[in-house]
Amino acid sequence: MANACPECSSPLPLRAWKCEKCGLELERPAPPPPQKVSDGAQYAIIGGVIVAIVAVLLILSSAMGSTKTCQDCRGKGSVTCLLCKDGVNKCLLCKGTGNDPQTFSTCMRCNGSGRSAVCERCRGTPKKTCPSCGGAGKR
Repeated sequence: MANACPECSSPLPLRAWKCEKCGLELERPAPPPPQKVSDGAQYAIIGGVIVAIVAVLLILSSAMGSTKTCQDCRGKGSVTCLLCKDGVNKCLLCKGTGNDPQTFSTCMRCNGSGRSAVCERCRGTPKKTCPSCGGAGKR
């Protein structure tokens, strides 16, 4: 009870805006000014918001499933035999050259032709489903 009413001089409580005895309305005190946020705190808030947004985006992208292209088949879903991909069944020993790399003479397996009746690597099936992605083309 530190204040007194200017009209009737009756004591007023500390935060009174109206005198209880005479009904005089007093001036309300101005609200305290808002506290200023320091620059460091502003940068911390902005950084926190950015980190939260990036985290949400990462979670959403991982929840949607992976869409990386398969590196083994390059997104085609199938792999081709390296020895007979051009339609010629190359000899596995000389790799289609006709020369034995160990003896530097005519290849004994293909008799120097560089070809075999059936591809020795894929056994006649040059195009197979990619074992890495199961034919989907994506991992």
